[in-house]
Amino acid sequence: MEKHSEESSDPLLRQSAEEESSIYSTSNPPSDFGDGRRRIYAWLREHAVSIATISLLFYIAVALTVDIAIRAAQQPPEPLGKIISLVSDSLQFEERKEWYPPDAPWTLGPSDELDAAWEDLLYAIDIRVTGDELDTLGVNMTNRVQVNGGDYLGSIGVYHHLHCLNNLRMIVHWDYYEPKFADSEYLEHMGTEHSDHCINSLRQAVMCHANTAISTFEWVDEENLLQGKEQRLEGSTTCANWESLDGWARQRTLVSGNYTYRPGPFAANKAKDMDVE
Repeated sequence: MEKHSEESSDPLLRQSAEEESSIYSTSNPPSDFGDGRRRIYAWLREHAVSIATISLLFYIAVALTVDIAIRAAQQPPEPLGKIISLVSDSLQFEERKEWYPPDAPWTLGPSDELDAAWEDLLYAIDIRVTGDELDTLGVNMTNRVQVNGGDYLGSIGVYHHLHCLNNLRMIVHWDYYEPKFADSEYLEHMGTEHSDHCINSLRQAVMCHANTAISTFEWVDEENLLQGKEQRLEGSTTCANWESLDGWARQRTLVSGNYTYRPGPFAANKAKDMDVE
């Protein structure tokens, strides 16, 4: 009987101690707990200014990150890969209608006035590019055409496309332009080979710089090529500001008669061939 009492007393004592410890830890915490909490509150009060400053800086950093992301999303997207452009600092963009009726002189038929407008449009087709700029673009300058002063002959892509468009325009009105080019070396540019090149060049340019403006169609009470419908080109799109690009190029224009080419690497071979003949 005593043995049973002794065996029964141990678990009861342990349970009582555990319950007492549990109650003590939840209902009656030791004074150290209260002291620790007071120390935390004191530390927070002491460093309140620092905490507020850090929080403010964090808020500013997040706000700036969001602002930069929004601005980047609003810019015209860059093609894949790293792009370096000499005109990037000067080129501007604008939102405008995808299409608008042309004004004079572009509404004119073949004429000296229209030809002068196209000539002015293509004024900056040939420009100077420095060796340092070509190096920045990653261009291998071996055998590249140089002009007086040591700069290189360059051309911006859009002027090549305009040149091709002008050629095709003249071919469409060949009855007017044939007499003008009959005795000109430029006549070969009006041939089928060069025209096919221009068509493919413009095709690639249009597909590369795809205009995503949406146009709609409207029923009209008249017979036309669209069986009584008219396309409404009223959408807006992001366009390069032509003046910003053309103004940059005109400052570098190689004006005919005001520059010369440096001898190329094959000039000596041509001289030998002439001597043989």
